[in-house]
Amino acid sequence: MKEKVILKSAHPEEYGDLVIECRVIPNAEIGEYLATIPEDRKFYAHKSGVVKARSGKAGEVIKTTLKTVIDGREYILGEEENTVKERESGTDIVVTNISSTSNEEYVVKRDKFTKTYSPREDGTFEPAYDSRLFTQVTEDVIIMTSWGAPAICLAGSYIVTYSAEENDYNTVEQGAFESTYEKENQPVKVIK
Repeated sequence: MKEKVILKSAHPEEYGDLVIECRVIPNAEIGEYLATIPEDRKFYAHKSGVVKARSGKAGEVIKTTLKTVIDGREYILGEEENTVKERESGTDIVVTNISSTSNEEYVVKRDKFTKTYSPREDGTFEPAYDSRLFTQVTEDVIIMTSWGAPAICLAGSYIVTYSAEENDYNTVEQGAFESTYEKENQPVKVIK
Protein backbone atom coordinates (compact mmCIF):
# COMPACT_ATOMS: atom_id res chain seq x y z
CA MET A 1 0.00 0.00 0.00
CA LYS A 2 1.21 3.52 -0.81
CA GLU A 3 0.34 6.75 0.96
CA LYS A 4 0.91 10.35 -0.13
CA VAL A 5 2.68 12.45 2.48
CA ILE A 6 3.10 16.21 2.56
CA LEU A 7 6.43 17.35 3.94
CA LYS A 8 5.99 20.90 5.21
CA SER A 9 8.57 23.43 4.10
CA ALA A 10 10.79 24.60 6.96
CA HIS A 11 11.09 27.91 5.05
CA PRO A 12 7.70 28.54 3.38
CA GLU A 13 8.71 32.07 2.42
CA GLU A 14 11.40 30.56 0.14
CA TYR A 15 9.79 27.36 -1.22
CA GLY A 16 6.64 25.29 -0.89
CA ASP A 17 5.75 21.96 0.65
CA LEU A 18 6.80 18.69 -0.98
CA VAL A 19 4.43 15.80 -1.76
CA ILE A 20 6.00 12.33 -1.71
CA GLU A 21 4.58 8.83 -1.99
CA CYS A 22 5.62 6.32 0.66
CA ARG A 23 5.20 2.58 0.92
CA VAL A 24 3.41 1.75 4.20
CA ILE A 25 4.84 -1.17 6.18
CA PRO A 26 2.74 -2.50 9.08
CA ASN A 27 4.65 -3.23 12.28
CA ALA A 28 4.25 -7.01 11.97
CA GLU A 29 5.85 -6.91 8.47
CA ILE A 30 8.92 -4.75 9.16
CA GLY A 31 11.19 -7.77 9.80
CA GLU A 32 10.13 -9.33 6.48
CA TYR A 33 10.73 -6.01 4.70
CA LEU A 34 14.22 -5.65 6.22
CA ALA A 35 15.08 -9.20 5.10
CA THR A 36 14.60 -8.08 1.47
CA ILE A 37 17.26 -5.36 1.76
CA PRO A 38 20.80 -6.41 0.69
CA GLU A 39 23.30 -7.15 3.45
CA ASP A 40 25.65 -4.37 2.27
CA ARG A 41 23.04 -1.85 3.50
CA LYS A 42 23.06 -3.29 7.04
CA PHE A 43 25.50 -2.50 9.82
CA TYR A 44 25.79 -1.93 13.55
CA ALA A 45 26.20 1.54 15.03
CA HIS A 46 26.00 3.25 18.37
CA LYS A 47 25.02 6.74 19.41
CA SER A 48 28.10 8.91 19.89
CA GLY A 49 26.75 12.47 19.86
CA VAL A 50 26.81 14.42 23.10
CA VAL A 51 23.71 16.18 24.44
CA LYS A 52 22.77 18.95 26.83
CA ALA A 53 20.23 18.11 29.51
CA ARG A 54 18.21 19.84 32.18
CA SER A 55 15.48 18.93 34.64
CA GLY A 56 12.14 19.82 33.14
CA LYS A 57 9.33 21.55 35.00
CA ALA A 58 6.30 19.34 35.59
CA GLY A 59 3.64 20.33 33.05
CA GLU A 60 6.15 21.94 30.67
CA VAL A 61 5.40 21.08 27.04
CA ILE A 62 8.35 20.26 24.79
CA LYS A 63 7.83 20.36 21.03
CA THR A 64 10.15 18.15 19.01
CA THR A 65 10.51 18.91 15.31
CA LEU A 66 12.22 16.33 13.10
CA LYS A 67 13.68 17.79 9.90
CA THR A 68 15.31 16.48 6.75
CA VAL A 69 17.07 18.00 3.75
CA ILE A 70 15.99 17.08 0.22
CA ASP A 71 17.71 18.67 -2.78
CA GLY A 72 19.20 21.33 -0.53
CA ARG A 73 15.84 22.29 0.97
CA GLU A 74 14.79 21.67 4.57
CA TYR A 75 11.45 19.97 5.28
CA ILE A 76 9.65 18.93 8.46
CA LEU A 77 9.39 15.13 8.79
CA GLY A 78 7.25 15.26 11.87
CA GLU A 79 6.37 17.17 15.00
CA GLU A 80 5.53 15.84 18.42
CA GLU A 81 4.63 17.41 21.75
CA ASN A 82 5.43 15.79 25.08
CA THR A 83 4.59 17.01 28.56
CA VAL A 84 7.23 16.83 31.30
CA LYS A 85 5.98 14.69 34.19
CA GLU A 86 6.89 14.31 37.84
CA ARG A 87 7.66 10.63 38.51
CA GLU A 88 8.90 8.53 41.44
CA SER A 89 12.48 8.95 40.19
CA GLY A 90 12.07 12.72 39.77
CA THR A 91 11.03 15.15 37.06
CA ASP A 92 11.62 14.12 33.44
CA ILE A 93 14.77 15.36 31.73
CA VAL A 94 14.68 17.68 28.71
CA VAL A 95 17.45 16.68 26.32
CA THR A 96 18.85 18.93 23.59
CA ASN A 97 20.60 17.06 20.80
CA ILE A 98 23.49 19.47 20.17
CA SER A 99 25.26 17.10 17.79
CA SER A 100 22.38 17.24 15.32
CA THR A 101 21.99 20.11 12.89
CA SER A 102 18.50 20.94 14.18
CA ASN A 103 19.25 20.96 17.96
CA GLU A 104 15.92 19.24 18.63
CA GLU A 105 14.65 18.87 22.17
CA TYR A 106 12.87 15.83 23.57
CA VAL A 107 11.71 14.43 26.91
CA VAL A 108 13.33 11.41 28.59
CA LYS A 109 12.28 9.77 31.86
CA ARG A 110 14.89 10.56 34.53
CA ASP A 111 15.70 6.91 35.34
CA LYS A 112 16.16 6.08 31.64
CA PHE A 113 18.36 9.16 31.15
CA THR A 114 20.67 8.23 34.05
CA LYS A 115 21.06 4.71 32.61
CA THR A 116 21.85 5.89 29.09
CA TYR A 117 23.94 9.07 29.58
CA SER A 118 27.01 10.01 31.64
CA PRO A 119 28.07 13.53 32.60
CA ARG A 120 31.20 15.06 31.05
CA GLU A 121 33.46 17.73 32.55
CA ASP A 122 32.12 20.40 30.16
CA GLY A 123 28.53 20.01 31.46
CA THR A 124 27.29 17.96 28.51
CA PHE A 125 26.40 14.26 28.58
CA GLU A 126 27.67 11.37 26.48
CA PRO A 127 25.60 8.30 25.58
CA ALA A 128 26.37 4.88 27.01
CA TYR A 129 27.53 2.34 24.45
CA ASP A 130 24.48 0.61 22.97
CA SER A 131 25.04 -1.08 19.61
CA ARG A 132 22.02 -1.44 17.31
CA LEU A 133 21.40 -2.87 13.84
CA PHE A 134 20.73 -0.21 11.19
CA THR A 135 19.34 -0.85 7.72
CA GLN A 136 19.52 1.82 5.03
CA VAL A 137 16.35 1.93 2.95
CA THR A 138 16.30 2.59 -0.80
CA GLU A 139 12.73 3.86 -1.04
CA ASP A 140 10.49 6.23 0.89
CA VAL A 141 8.59 4.22 3.51
CA ILE A 142 6.37 4.70 6.53
CA ILE A 143 6.78 2.12 9.26
CA MET A 144 4.26 1.60 11.99
CA THR A 145 6.16 1.56 15.29
CA SER A 146 5.44 -0.86 18.12
CA TRP A 147 3.80 2.00 20.06
CA GLY A 148 1.40 2.67 17.18
CA ALA A 149 2.90 5.84 15.71
CA PRO A 150 3.81 6.13 12.03
CA ALA A 151 7.45 7.03 11.31
CA ILE A 152 8.60 8.29 7.91
CA CYS A 153 11.89 6.89 6.60
CA LEU A 154 13.07 8.51 3.38
CA ALA A 155 15.34 6.74 0.89
CA GLY A 156 18.89 6.88 2.23
CA SER A 157 17.75 7.02 5.86
CA TYR A 158 17.70 4.13 8.32
CA ILE A 159 15.45 1.75 10.16
CA VAL A 160 16.97 0.87 13.53
CA THR A 161 16.17 -2.48 15.13
CA TYR A 162 15.66 -2.36 18.89
CA SER A 163 14.20 -5.86 19.16
CA ALA A 164 13.28 -7.99 16.13
CA GLU A 165 11.52 -10.50 18.40
CA GLU A 166 9.22 -7.77 19.75
CA ASN A 167 8.80 -5.95 16.39
CA ASP A 168 10.40 -2.89 17.98
CA TYR A 169 11.79 -0.58 15.26
CA ASN A 170 12.18 3.12 14.65
CA THR A 171 13.67 5.40 12.01
CA VAL A 172 16.72 7.65 11.98
CA GLU A 173 16.95 10.39 9.36
CA GLN A 174 20.18 10.29 7.32
CA GLY A 175 21.51 13.67 8.49
CA ALA A 176 20.70 12.88 12.13
CA PHE A 177 22.49 9.55 11.80
CA GLU A 178 25.61 11.15 10.36
CA SER A 179 25.80 13.72 13.16
CA THR A 180 24.94 11.53 16.16
CA TYR A 181 25.93 7.90 15.43
CA GLU A 182 29.15 5.99 14.75
CA LYS A 183 29.30 2.94 12.47
CA GLU A 184 30.98 -0.19 13.78
CA ASN A 185 33.11 -2.76 11.99
CA GLN A 186 31.44 -5.94 13.15
CA PRO A 187 29.69 -8.52 10.97
CA VAL A 188 25.92 -8.36 10.76
CA LYS A 189 24.08 -11.31 12.31
CA VAL A 190 21.32 -12.24 9.92
CA ILE A 191 17.99 -12.74 11.70
CA LYS A 192 15.46 -14.78 9.75
